[in-house]
Order: sequence, then structure tokens, then C-alpha cells
Amino acid sequence: MKKLAGTQWGANSGILKQVYTGAVRPVMEYASSTWTTASKTNKGKLDKVQNMGLRIILGAMKSTPIQEMEKTADLEPLEDRREYKAVLQGEKMKRLTTHPLHQNLNKGTKNRLKRKSLKHQVKDLQTEYAEALEADPNCCETLVSDVWAPRKSFHEVRTDVPGLTAKGEQSPHVQKALAMEMIQDRYPHCTWTHVYTDGSSENAVRNGGSGVYIRRPNGTTTSLSVPAGDLSSNYRAELHALITAAEHAAGEDRSRQNIVLLTDSLSALQSLLSGPTDLPTRQLDNCLSTLSQHNKVVLQWIPAHVGIAGNEEADRLAKGGARLPQPHNSTSYKEAKTLLQRKKKENWKKRNGDYNPQEDPINKLDRRSQTTIFRLRTGHCGLKKHLKRLGLADDAHCECGSEEQTPEHILQNCPHLETIRQKFWQEETSVGAKLWGPADELRKTADFLAATGLRI
Repeated sequence: MKKLAGTQWGANSGILKQVYTGAVRPVMEYASSTWTTASKTNKGKLDKVQNMGLRIILGAMKSTPIQEMEKTADLEPLEDRREYKAVLQGEKMKRLTTHPLHQNLNKGTKNRLKRKSLKHQVKDLQTEYAEALEADPNCCETLVSDVWAPRKSFHEVRTDVPGLTAKGEQSPHVQKALAMEMIQDRYPHCTWTHVYTDGSSENAVRNGGSGVYIRRPNGTTTSLSVPAGDLSSNYRAELHALITAAEHAAGEDRSRQNIVLLTDSLSALQSLLSGPTDLPTRQLDNCLSTLSQHNKVVLQWIPAHVGIAGNEEADRLAKGGARLPQPHNSTSYKEAKTLLQRKKKENWKKRNGDYNPQEDPINKLDRRSQTTIFRLRTGHCGLKKHLKRLGLADDAHCECGSEEQTPEHILQNCPHLETIRQKFWQEETSVGAKLWGPADELRKTADFLAATGLRI
């Protein structure tokens, strides 16, 4: 990473962060759930590597507080990530009933050692995250290895829409026109039963609802709103909608129909294509197999929220299902993972306060400007007040003699720099705007510092 950038040249912080998270951090975190009980001294050696990476990413001085660097770079402490991976591994073991660790985790613990075992640590973390998981620990959906073997499917899954490009490249109007043209060409209304499905849940983790809207060739329609469970991800609600649709269609006293299930859930269709591994996907696969015995069945992906009438109706029905009384359902490993990720993000956001690193205009600057602005913001820079604090300068006062040389003094008050300052800011501008304002204002600040000749 040092070869990619200095403080005044090279790759910006975004590129350096990608290199760190893609090539450095994964090596340090490999199998971390198994060695999370290592001593603080040994784990601290890895923390030092991350701290070094943060300084390179941000162009920070060694004295810069670690928490400030983590917040700006949006990189969580390694210890937090290790704990998350450990509790996630514990959730997996709870569901793998045939795994040796499953029985071990259910046994009692004895505090005989100074350092906790993996079992102790996982149990402590599960207690800490119990509220986030919001579930009965004994109500877990079992994970079974080798639950699915390739077999001939009599239903077809299609995820293509001719002419549709990557997300965001086409307007909703164009996406709708392409989808409607595809539906009419492949599945004409006069010969196909159109079954639109959708799923919805509150904050993507609770109170799920599934909606099904069926339109038959003879013009008759059926609308279904069903609850998907008190603990339900969007993914589960989408799968539940497809299961409800397949069961309803199979229960009708009709056969030799052409049935197309139209859904905007690409993840649900990809799960079917890759092979059902969780309980809802296996259930859907079985329902589709039953329906396909006497009917031609196709599952077709369509874009969401582009104004397709059937899809919009299914979305409305799904939201209605979410408001119905919810059954208590077992939580899958995927849902436990979603709940834990949400808790992790909430903790990180709470720690950072109102600051959102993704929206910080500093990300739009070049390397030199990013380094300058970050150092001025933290005060850990090459100005005399900070150098005096480090014992690298005899006097903290500016050469003008009026006050200590701080970022605010240089940007706002130093009389020796007034002429240069006027070239960049003809109107009075606060120090907050110069350091935290829009990208153009930050560039002015960085260019001003370069014009002063001061080493930041």
C-alpha cells in the first residue's frame, strides 16, 4: 500500500481502502472464529497492522487517534469483527445438529482457566446479542448438509429480460416497456395464467408479508395477502409468496395450464438455480415440482418498482400481509446473519454519531487534498501547536506572534496569510465550512494550504 500513495501523491483513500479490505484484512481474519480466544497480546499485533493501514489510507500522522481514523475510513475495529464472526459461527453450529461442536456448545461450562475457551466466548456473545436475534434460542431452523441432489426440474427459471441493461442505466419507463414486451411475447395473456408475487418486511427483519395476484386467461383474478412470520427477512417473505402461489395454483382443480410466476426477487430465483439449501427454498422446490406434474410452469424475473400493474398489486398485497397477525416462525441461519449484521451496523453507527463517512465530501478529493483536510480536521498535523505537543517544536506560536499556530488560526486569523486568504475567499467563510463543507470548498482549503507553503 505504501507503494501506491504518499501524503501528496498517488491513489486516493477509496482505492487504498479497497486494497486493504480486499488483500490485507482477509488474510488477518482467516478462520478468526477459531482463534478468537487468543491472548490480547497476540491479537494486538494484528490490530497494529490495521492501524498502519488506516494511516496509509488517510495519510494520517502516527499521533492521530485510532477511533478518529476508523470513523473516517469506515473501518470497524478488528476485535468487533472477530466477535461478530464468532457469534455467527455459534449460530451456524446451533443449526448443524450433526456437527460435534453442536453438542459441545449445549453442554455446561466450567471456568477453570484464566482465558476463556471458544465455548465460553461464544455463549457470552450469544447472550450479548440475544436481544438482536429476537428469537427463542431453541427455535432454530436446522441446517442439514447435502440436503439437495441434482434432479430433473419440470419448471423453468428465467432471469433475463431482452434489452434490459444494468441497474440505473435505463429509466423506469424504459424498463417497464421492455418487461411488458417480454411478458406479452413469451407469455401471452390469452394462453397463460400470470401469477405476480412479492414479499415485504419491516426493516428487512420482522413482520413479513407475502402478496400474490393471479390473472387468468378468462379474465378472472385472485388476490392473496398472507403473513410470513414475526421474524422474516425480505428474502423469506419473497419465498413465502412464491410458495403460497404454487400451493394455491396446485390446489385449483385445473391441469394442463401454462403458468408463469412473475417475481422481482432475483435472489429467490438464483437460490432455486443453484440448488435449494435452506428450508423455505426446499419447500418451494417441492411445491413447484408438484405443480409442474400437470402444468407447464415458468418462473420469470421482472424489474421492481417500474409500474408493472401486476407487480404493484402484489406489492400492495404483501404490505397488507405484513399488517396481519404474525405466526412465530423458526429463524434460518441466513435470517440470524441478517439480524446480527443489522445489530453490528447499528452499533457502528451509534459509535460514529451523526457522521456518515459515505456522504463525506472528502471522498471526492485527490490524494493531496484528502490528506490535508483530514489532518486539519483532527489537528494532528505539521503546525506548531501539535509539533510542540509532540516535543518536536520549542514554541507553539505562529510566526506572526499573535497566537498559537492551529488550523483555525491559519485558516481564519493569521495576518501574514491574509493576502493569500483573500484570493481564495472574498467573502467571510467559517472554519466549519472550510473543513466540512462541500467538495469545492474543501479543494479551496487544500489549495490555500499549498499556496502558503506550510507543511501539513
